[in-house]
Amino acid sequence: MPVSAATTGTLTRRVMLCAALAAFVIPLLFAAYTQEAWEDYYITLRSSRNLAEGHGLVYQIGEKVHTFTSPLGVLVPALGFKLTGSDVGALWFLRGLSALALAASAALLVRHAREQAWSRSTLGLALVLGLLETKVVACSVNGMETAFLVLFAILAWTELTRGDGPRWRGLALAYSGLMWTRPDACVLAAAMTLAAAVFPPHLFPVGSVPGPTSGARSPPAATLQPKWWRSVLLAILVGGLLYAPWFGWAWHYYGSPVPQTIIAKSIYTPGFSLTHILLAPFTALIRDTALDDVFMPIYAHNGWPAGLLVLGRILARAAAFLWLVPGVSRATRAASFALLLGGVYLQQITPYPWYFAPWTLLGALAFAGGAAELGARLPKPIFRAGRIGLGVIACSLVIVTGLQAYAARLQQRLIEDNGRRQIGLWLRAHAAPADTVFLEPIGYIGYFSQLKILDYPGLVAPEVSRIIHSGPGGYARIINTLKPDWLVLRPYEISQQNLQASGTLHAYTAAGVWTQGDELNARSFVPGRAWLEFDAEFVVYHRKPAPVP
Repeated sequence: MPVSAATTGTLTRRVMLCAALAAFVIPLLFAAYTQEAWEDYYITLRSSRNLAEGHGLVYQIGEKVHTFTSPLGVLVPALGFKLTGSDVGALWFLRGLSALALAASAALLVRHAREQAWSRSTLGLALVLGLLETKVVACSVNGMETAFLVLFAILAWTELTRGDGPRWRGLALAYSGLMWTRPDACVLAAAMTLAAAVFPPHLFPVGSVPGPTSGARSPPAATLQPKWWRSVLLAILVGGLLYAPWFGWAWHYYGSPVPQTIIAKSIYTPGFSLTHILLAPFTALIRDTALDDVFMPIYAHNGWPAGLLVLGRILARAAAFLWLVPGVSRATRAASFALLLGGVYLQQITPYPWYFAPWTLLGALAFAGGAAELGARLPKPIFRAGRIGLGVIACSLVIVTGLQAYAARLQQRLIEDNGRRQIGLWLRAHAAPADTVFLEPIGYIGYFSQLKILDYPGLVAPEVSRIIHSGPGGYARIINTLKPDWLVLRPYEISQQNLQASGTLHAYTAAGVWTQGDELNARSFVPGRAWLEFDAEFVVYHRKPAPVP
């Protein structure tokens, strides 16, 4: 069980205020230092800006294509742009609301810690692992919808694990908020609900929740399950009704409720196999999987120290399999089981850094709770050594967030501001308004060029997606079929896609090269160097005029 009922008295309002303040200030400091604006944010911002300027919620004016995934992720910047009139203002508006969402998440975390009778040190570990973890901090203020996803996830979790059962109103708000944030968050909601049902909390009649060491007995969980399920089912119904207006409008406006982004990215998924899903938990024990990235930096395998990767694997696997340990509290085992379900899901898709945040939070709840509960059973000398070890881990992860900030600052200046942004501006100055551009990284180049984008794999271009799904051929087939006026390619894409040898580039002439390689190579210390190197150089091609007959 948790440490002691007496510890709940140490989690005062002042502690809650401090936790909320840390969750509010640290991401904003990260944003102010790095100025990081994620590539994908500018994909969404183009639609947000068009909405704010009266052109409709579209990426390309006149084309009703659902080119974003998160309703809140597109509507909040649209409001920010409407209020400020600038893309920078829209981003800082989103950052401010995201920081408030993380602060509210921290307050809910303290409330959960009180119910679990955690000590301040246990709460601190959960806060560092779950809300101040590097991916959560970065993706909450770089233009992604991460902070809102975390807020609705912790709201759902605190309701599902309440001692006297969930309150349907709060849970309905959480369920609908998850869907308004990301439609695929229904998987997250289902995982949390299933885990809480498999490991139901100690349910008591309202107003009679005893302390974990008070000696009072819980009535049999089975006798209270109908009430628990009634609240959950009512919350699902009401949450669905709250999300229905967006679902219906999107279906009417775009002709389908399924975002084009999901259709296009489906080529990256390995496909759902029942055998693969059933074996996924065992696979996570013996092989590297997406689960291992839960506590790792952004794109950790691109040049971060091997020791950090090992630590991340240990933390993630310990958190995901705590549910197997007898005697651990039900709330902790439920968080652990939910994380494992999340690991199974992440293994079925291609998870991007901002996908991990809610699963990281669940892992933090499981790991911190399990460490406190299991540690309390150890002899005092071992317990003290364990606390020191956990403190070192927490400090290490804080340092990682600082190193991530340094890398993000470099990435923003070299790759985005001096690279992709400049390519977009150059294209806007040299291309005709009706010209088309084929490339993979849509965000900066698409936003600052304002040209018609034919991207791979078709996030904003259904015509590209249809070609890909109709058969093999890669870049060459798309270029030869659609004949875009401009190509923006990384050198590795030219060789990997065999564009030169196949003759695809014979119809084009090189118009310029943008490279940040020399400045990047001049720096001896760059955490995650390969992440920056991936986008350090681009070649722009222009289609040759058609021969005169």
